[in-house]
Amino acid sequence: MNDKKTNDIFENCIEQLARLIHDDYLKEMQTEGKTGHPSAVRWESLPEEFKESNRAQARSFGEKLNMVGLAFDAGEAPKKTVGAFNKTTILLLAQNEHIRWMQEKLANGWVFAPVRDNDLKHHPLLIPYEKLPPVEKHKNEKIIKNIIPLLNSIGLRVYRAI
Repeated sequence: MNDKKTNDIFENCIEQLARLIHDDYLKEMQTEGKTGHPSAVRWESLPEEFKESNRAQARSFGEKLNMVGLAFDAGEAPKKTVGAFNKTTILLLAQNEHIRWMQEKLANGWVFAPVRDNDLKHHPLLIPYEKLPPVEKHKNEKIIKNIIPLLNSIGLRVYRAI
């Protein structure tokens, strides 16, 4: 749904988007008082696996938009800009984001465990979305709500494709 020029712009911005995603994560961790969390470090100190996780999240934006009949461009399409997702879309895409994240973790050798251990690749959130604590569901929803502002910050806008 997006043209080659827009896709090229987007691909060239993955690193920038990944850093912005991580910056938002750090702000969230500070708000929650979790500054000692293993991944709550500056981008430069972040292990490559976690950097790649942010890149993968950024790369998933186009797929998520396509799932709900949206696309992005640099403003060329004669379509009305979408400024925010509705609640139904947020919930659907939040569930999708959790599934994407779980698939990524499992592919990297992580397993469910009641206590997180980065060295052993144990994570307590490798569970179905429905079983997540409300605070974790909220984090996924926040990720989704932030897609449009992040794309806007790099000069792209979201529009209804169908």
